[in-house]
Amino acid sequence: MDLLAQVRDISIIQVATDLGYQLQFNRKILCPFHDENTASLVLYPQTNTFHCFGCGKHGDVVSFYADISKQEYRTAMHELAANYLPGYQIGGYKQKGLQKVAPERVRAKKIATPNAGTYVYRSYHSDIYEEFQRICDRQPAHQIGLDAIDYLQSRGFTEKTLRDFRIFVVTDYETVHAHLRNTFSLLDLQESGLYNERGNLIFYRHPIIIPYYRNGRIVFLQARVIGAPADTISRYQFLSGVPVELFNQDILPKLGPRNRVYVTEGAFDCMTLTQLGLHAVSLGSVTMFKREWAKLFRRVEVFFYFDNDDAGKKAAIEFSGTFTQHGISIHTQPRTVPDGYKDVNDYFTNRPKPDFL
Repeated sequence: MDLLAQVRDISIIQVATDLGYQLQFNRKILCPFHDENTASLVLYPQTNTFHCFGCGKHGDVVSFYADISKQEYRTAMHELAANYLPGYQIGGYKQKGLQKVAPERVRAKKIATPNAGTYVYRSYHSDIYEEFQRICDRQPAHQIGLDAIDYLQSRGFTEKTLRDFRIFVVTDYETVHAHLRNTFSLLDLQESGLYNERGNLIFYRHPIIIPYYRNGRIVFLQARVIGAPADTISRYQFLSGVPVELFNQDILPKLGPRNRVYVTEGAFDCMTLTQLGLHAVSLGSVTMFKREWAKLFRRVEVFFYFDNDDAGKKAAIEFSGTFTQHGISIHTQPRTVPDGYKDVNDYFTNRPKPDFL
């Protein structure tokens, strides 16, 4: 990824708050580009862009910072990189704190969010995901829930494993949909990735929900159909437009030096190895790997355990190079699923006899 692309991925919410702007409900701030008493500039964290409905000013995070700090676009790009990209340093640009610009603009009163707290983008999305989980867990027993449990147990998971990973099920779509729409604004639900542009909860055909945690908070969601899907439906559904997280990443800070960690493709593969007493995390898919994740593994020894297909083998080679560049110990012979099995979960659930890792 080139420098501009990396900088454009820097959270515009973070930049705005670091500059001293108080976010109001629905991510509005007083526009820095024209005089106003009612906030009309909206920040869009999914695309890291902004638009002012008062003066029409719009652009990406770089132009937002460039115009506020009265710098050229290229200069602003380097300055944002120096502040937000770890280890970045070039020419006369060096790490420094962003200066608060136009403090007279930072006079808007706080407006309560649905949770009556200060708005913070990432934690507020976690509030939405956790409320989604809470309302699903409170639903009465239903055949969909029973079918989901039967299916998960057929994949080899015990009740304890499902409880430990806090898997939950959408058993009454309409009730859950109505509750979320009454609790949060549609814009917030869409920004969280739970709702599509038509205003509908995206997990309509995928009732099994797999939560991804970071520091004990839900930061991402993945959903699955019950059993084998129809030809026109995918097995899995991820949040719409929200960057994927590393599944089960909270185990990494707890491990001692040289502990072995298996990196799998799917969340179910990770859960299977964990149930066997091993340490494992999941990428969600080999196509979703982020290079910055490598630094999370500096204290452990990494074993890739991907599917036995071309994509899995290619990913093991590619990722080994990335991890090695970060000084991380990689086992030279990644494990692969034996022929005749789809993935790690399929193998350990249906293998004819015990196998030792």
